[in-house]
Amino acid sequence: MELDRDEILNALRQTALSRPNDAISLALDPRNIPTDKMDLWGVSEFKVNSAGTVEVKFTDRVKAISLLLECTGGGEEGLNALLEALEGGED
Repeated sequence: MELDRDEILNALRQTALSRPNDAISLALDPRNIPTDKMDLWGVSEFKVNSAGTVEVKFTDRVKAISLLLECTGGGEEGLNALLEALEGGED
């Protein structure tokens, strides 16, 4: 599967703006919850051990934002482009 620039930027944007609410709900009760509509872009790892203990690791949002800034050219113009992309992409 080949990704284009816009798909990569969109994935970084979703990662940077992902809220932890759905991941926390899932961690509190991981059974019988449909995950297909959950915002789990910010989750890098989700574990449930045999004792039922849940561990959630989140992505580095600062790194995602930094990569977005780098991809948009850096500097003042890149920052403005990044801010526009982030504001325009929020749901």
